[in-house]
Amino acid sequence: MQQVYFLIPGLILSPKEKDAISAPVLEAAGSLSTGLVEDALRQDFTSRPFSRSVHLIWAWSVLCRRALPAVTAPFVWSVNQGPQLSNEVWSLDLAHIDQDECLNPIDVLTDEAIEAFASAMTVPLQSRGFRLQRWDKTLYLTRKTPWGVDVRPFEAMVGRKPSLQDDFEASLEQTDPAGAWHDLEELNETLKDASIESAGQALNALWISGGGCYSNFYPPTRIRSVLTDIDAVTGWALAAGILNHRLGRITGAEEWPADAPNGECIAVIDTLYSAWLAKDWAKWQQLLPSVIFQVDALAQAARKKGCDRTVIVGCGESLTVTLARKNNNPKSLLARLSPTRKLPAQHWLFQDGGQQ
Repeated sequence: MQQVYFLIPGLILSPKEKDAISAPVLEAAGSLSTGLVEDALRQDFTSRPFSRSVHLIWAWSVLCRRALPAVTAPFVWSVNQGPQLSNEVWSLDLAHIDQDECLNPIDVLTDEAIEAFASAMTVPLQSRGFRLQRWDKTLYLTRKTPWGVDVRPFEAMVGRKPSLQDDFEASLEQTDPAGAWHDLEELNETLKDASIESAGQALNALWISGGGCYSNFYPPTRIRSVLTDIDAVTGWALAAGILNHRLGRITGAEEWPADAPNGECIAVIDTLYSAWLAKDWAKWQQLLPSVIFQVDALAQAARKKGCDRTVIVGCGESLTVTLARKNNNPKSLLARLSPTRKLPAQHWLFQDGGQQ
């Protein structure tokens, strides 16, 4: 049996959002759980730094078949044509701390601001074992010795106050994440003192995440094709043995790459993710129909690749909910005559499983 997987970050909601989701949207969401072949499966995750990014844990585990933590930065570096390195690579995001002490991305990152940042921060970064690397307006850090921590991805930090307990976790034995947190605090204090602005916005914070070393994965993955807009997932797919012309962007996709052979494939549909992180439920409801349309279109296209089952993996804050369906042609006689098993959306869309 071949399966097509749809990994959807931001699909599963907190129970607190039940009153925010309208009845028509719930009815529409129910189409994702129509034609089920088994009960909805819930899987909990305990890794704190990835509690708002469990799609990364799932994709890393399935594509790379490696133990956690998920490593992102060196694979994004590779996709951006960075040279192969044997040492650690980390993502460096420049940010703005607002009056509520929450992290937010810089709206416009100017060349002048990047030059001022490099001038002020190269030496302080080096004193803590980091070497600054610049790819146009994308910044990385490399280091020879492991930093020893897992850190929450920057996109999952936006609009939130950093917290040592929630956002940092030791990844090596006998490593104290408080030491890495202390490094980050001191770097941020130095950056604040530098008084750098970018298009009138204070560049007064930085975030370091995603670190680790690049490696190719053996044995190669059994997944034949991946559609995603997430560079880390693209990098993992390449390192796991999927050829470049069998990968594609998910935005606007209704077909799989023509050269992809028959077999299992993955689509990472992150349309809802930004609205979910921002708790913008009006936007989330507006975007849901496009997600449902893309799932249906790509599921039917996957039938041409031999996929006879659709597996939807919805991601919440610290869990996934898996919905497995037969991948029948909805216009076929068999599909019309087969009994339809439908689970109402309110029974799986919320993290509490629809309990009152």
